[in-house]
Amino acid sequence: MVLSDWLARHRPVVWTAAILLGPVVAALLTVARPQLHENHVTLVLVLAVAVVSAVGLRPAGLVAAVTTALAYDHFWTEPYHSFRILDTQDILTVLLLVLVGGAIEQLSWWASRLRAVAVRRLDYLTALRRAAEPIPPKTQVAALEAIADTVLNVLDADSCDLVLDERLPELVLHGDGTVARSGPVLDVDTGGLPTDDVIAIPLPRPDARPAYFAVTAATHVARPPAEQRQVAALLAHLAAQSLTLKPSGEVGRHFSGERC
Repeated sequence: MVLSDWLARHRPVVWTAAILLGPVVAALLTVARPQLHENHVTLVLVLAVAVVSAVGLRPAGLVAAVTTALAYDHFWTEPYHSFRILDTQDILTVLLLVLVGGAIEQLSWWASRLRAVAVRRLDYLTALRRAAEPIPPKTQVAALEAIADTVLNVLDADSCDLVLDERLPELVLHGDGTVARSGPVLDVDTGGLPTDDVIAIPLPRPDARPAYFAVTAATHVARPPAEQRQVAALLAHLAAQSLTLKPSGEVGRHFSGERC
C-alpha cells in the first residue's frame, strides 16, 4: 500500500511506468532467452502490469496492458524484433496478456474506489464521534465552528454559517438526506446542490427557537451522496445540543466556516 500511495501522488511517474515498464522488462528478459520459457516471461510481464494498475489510475493500467502486450510481441514472438506474429498460439498469448492486464487494472481501480469510500466513512464516523463528545461550556464556540467546518467538507460546499433566531430559507436539507425547496424534493444526485440559493440544515433546539446551518455551494456543482447529506444533518442535530449549554446570545447570531 505504501508504494501505491506514493505512485498515486506522482502521476507522471505512473504514466512513465505505464508506457515503458513493460517494454523495458521484456527487453531485459531477452538476455536470459535460452533459460526462460515464454510462459515465465508472460507471468513476469503480468506482474509489471499489476504494479502500474495497483495505483487505481484506470487509463494508465490499460495503457500498461497494451504496451506490455506489444513488447511481448516484439521481443518474444517469432520473428523477433518485429510486430508480425506467425504462430496462432503467440497471437492468443498476446490477446490474453491484454485481457488479463485489463482485468487486473479494472480490479485495482475498483479496489481503490472501495478503499476511498472506506476512508471517507471513517472520517465521517470520527467527526460524529468527536461531535457527540461532551462539550465544556468554555469551548462551545470552538466546537460549533469545528462542526460547521466538518459539514462544509462533507457537503463539498463553499461556506457554512451558523444562523440563530432567523426564519429558515425555502431550501432545506432534511435528516434523511433529501433536499427540498418549499416541499418538492430536488434530485441532488443528478443535478447537484443548488447553486442559486442558501441551503438550510435545521438545528432542532429544545426551546424551538430557529437555528440552522446556512450552506452555500455557488462556485461549483457539488454532488454529495445521500449518505454524506445524512451525516451533515446528524452533525446539525449534535450541534443543537451544544446550543443549550449557555444562552445563545453568548454564541453570537452568526459565525461561519469557509473553504480555503
